[in-house]
Amino acid sequence: MKKTYDIKILGQKVALRTENDEAHVKRVADFVNKIMHELAQKSSNISTQNIAILGALNIADEMISKELKTKSMIKDWKERLENIQDLSKMN
Repeated sequence: MKKTYDIKILGQKVALRTENDEAHVKRVADFVNKIMHELAQKSSNISTQNIAILGALNIADEMISKELKTKSMIKDWKERLENIQDLSKMN
């Protein structure tokens, strides 16, 4: 069942409707706020809209990088398991 949570991102109130629990919502909001505040501190002249766009790009980059790393690790594990299976067939 979806619940609505009021969160603040860069001081702006946002109503977030989700099936996730409050702890998860807080963790996500804190993560996004951290990224946004870091960007805002680096460039005092940047608009909130540009901070949001840059923040989204940074978060997407981090997510895609982790996804690629995970896929690479899974491929490596599969290859290792196949090698172990091949070795066990020889014995």
